Amino acid sequence: MPGTEINGNITAMSAVSQQLSAPDLPPSLARLGTMPSLAGLFEGIAMSVLDKAATASMSAFMGKVTEDIATFSGKARTAAITYSAADVASALELAGKATKVIKQGVDFVKQSSAAQSGEGKPSTTEPSGEAPPASV
Repeated sequence: MPGTEINGNITAMSAVSQQLSAPDLPPSLARLGTMPSLAGLFEGIAMSVLDKAATASMSAFMGKVTEDIATFSGKARTAAITYSAADVASALELAGKATKVIKQGVDFVKQSSAAQSGEGKPSTTEPSGEAPPASV
């Protein structure tokens, strides 16, 4: 199975797509917009800058996870809809072909019963309504 296919129960795919949601960004990531603390010892300043870098990295990661979850949810929803539509189309096609087969079966039974009752024997006389060819 290629990695782009989603196979499974349509109801489950639909339910999963509706339940998927990314977690809210933690409030600690809001400190990304504040300036690093430049007061204090060199180590304190370095830790403040490092904290901003880690917060930016975590914020980018959470953004990517949120995007991936939304993408997967959309793909699962699309797959469920596509599978449902394919199921309906297949059922309609199957019903149409079954109707055709049943009609052919009924026609065959009619022809068979007509042949057995003698109705299907070829006629030796001219068909009515047509004049025989005129001799010249």
